[in-house]
Amino acid sequence: MPISKLRLYLLRLALLLALLPFLLLTAFNQPFFDDFRNAYWMREHGTWGVQLWLFQTWTGRFTTTFIMTVLNPVAYDWLAGVKLVAATAFVAQWASLAHLLRVLGHTALRRACSWGQALWAAGLLLALFCNAAPSPFSFLYWFSGIVAYQLPLMGLLNFTALTLRAGWGPAPAQWRNAGLACLPLVLALTGNELTLVQAVPVLALLGFALPKNARPKLLLWLAIGAAAVALAAAAPGNWARVAAMAPPSDPYHAYRWLVLAPRALYSMVLFLGKPLVALSVLAAGVAGLLIGRQQLTKDQPASALSHRQWWAVALAFGLLNFIGFLLFRHLVVGAPLPRAQNEILLVLLLSTAGLGWLVGQQPLHSGGGGKARQWQLRLLLVLLFMGAFGAGHVPEAWRELATSAAPFDAQMQARFAALRAAHSAEKVQVTLPPLRLAYGRILAPLHQFSSDIEFDIDLTPGCAGTINGVMERYFEVPDVCCDAAAPPLPAPQSP
Repeated sequence: MPISKLRLYLLRLALLLALLPFLLLTAFNQPFFDDFRNAYWMREHGTWGVQLWLFQTWTGRFTTTFIMTVLNPVAYDWLAGVKLVAATAFVAQWASLAHLLRVLGHTALRRACSWGQALWAAGLLLALFCNAAPSPFSFLYWFSGIVAYQLPLMGLLNFTALTLRAGWGPAPAQWRNAGLACLPLVLALTGNELTLVQAVPVLALLGFALPKNARPKLLLWLAIGAAAVALAAAAPGNWARVAAMAPPSDPYHAYRWLVLAPRALYSMVLFLGKPLVALSVLAAGVAGLLIGRQQLTKDQPASALSHRQWWAVALAFGLLNFIGFLLFRHLVVGAPLPRAQNEILLVLLLSTAGLGWLVGQQPLHSGGGGKARQWQLRLLLVLLFMGAFGAGHVPEAWRELATSAAPFDAQMQARFAALRAAHSAEKVQVTLPPLRLAYGRILAPLHQFSSDIEFDIDLTPGCAGTINGVMERYFEVPDVCCDAAAPPLPAPQSP
């Protein structure tokens, strides 16, 4: 076997080993917080009543709100349904990244890109993301987090891919792709405010780069997008949520516009200054650069981008990765929430790899040293990956899979069975033990194992915790308490 093929097989094996624990952990997933809340809200208000109620009181995200309620498996007492949703979303996110990469190569960039190549490149980005995500649970396993952050981002990725087909693809299918692009566009714009603002530089770059005969299609997307955003922005609940997230009591509230840009830049610098984030972003850029250089030597020579084109790419790249920090510094007068930083990181990895590829595609001006530079890039990439994956979530995910995933699933099943039994027996109070796990950070984030997780998914000791109250309303038990002295629950009887 040639050494190049052996190296490729080892790289793919390492990539699969990095992704596999995150996918396998979905088999032990459990619903959490908003999953239960959306379920009992729908039970109380009805299928369509809950849409209007949420629109008026909390959010204008009418697309993701519909999915969180009507398509929420917890609403139909199918608690194990969140396992299937998490696994499906993981694969769909991988496929969406690959779809965009393949279409980008075949259309605007005019470079051969098979589905296999696109899938492995997307897998590389997804592995970097899973390894460095600020809050992996809220993006990969929490049903409501998947709907609020993963689905709109998938919408933006697939919208971009379809617009590329509509602009540079085969002429007979261009208008069909333009029409299909409207569906993921509406999801991206109305599913989450972060994805909405990220769509702005994407649309601006499309407006700059699309061929002139595709401008009517751009007008179609802008018109439909504007109508969808106007409907979402008109939601009274949006303004109630903004007031709750950025209260006037905040010391920066009154003049936050004056300090918005520098404070957003400060947040971005702090984010990029995290060692794991910096290593992952650098690895994505080097990987894109290396692939671009390899394709430059194998395929037809690339033409250099003009200064005007480079300015457009640089502005779109900067705005795409800065606008999220700007949004949160205005809305919450603080840094982006960790669950929003997940999406910011994935977009940053994708765009950095793309920028590296563009740089690598530019014609070489010096005749010698090409092979030496590629060897140096490969060595640098290996070192970056070793550093990133050695200190990131991959070893943590394997550890959790080996020690805590099955006990977590069993203890939660026993907890749900006890709550159902308490409801059937019309008990006034039920006292449950806390989760007893060897480790919990990725699938089951617990404060006792980590100081930097976004939230603890366990019940609060005593009877007054927020999650305790959610359990009370969903299982219709008057008082749910948690006591460390409570004995372990018996395993539920199989039907």
